[in-house]
Amino acid sequence: MEKERKQNENMIQRIVDPLTGMDITVEHVEQRLKELETVADEIIKRAAEHCRKEPNKKPEIYEKAYWEIHEELGQGSIGPATAAAGPLMDAKKIKLAELLGVDEEDRM
Repeated sequence: MEKERKQNENMIQRIVDPLTGMDITVEHVEQRLKELETVADEIIKRAAEHCRKEPNKKPEIYEKAYWEIHEELGQGSIGPATAAAGPLMDAKKIKLAELLGVDEEDRM
């Protein structure tokens, strides 16, 4: 059991500060999540502004912003801890839909 646990630990990617040799994975993930949240908020803000200017294009604006959020917060967005961005990505997609007034049945 101990041998199996050690093998699994060796498969986990870590981020190590090259100057100190310390594991800074948690700090890196937290920082990236803050950065990604800012990126998603900017995408949502742009979409809302665009929607105010061209309300008849709401479906296209929503779809474009949805995929921008997916692209920015999806696979590879945090390197070794991409899964950590999943809940944030889902929350921002919901926020986008709610802000633009997209009905649940029309959401992606």
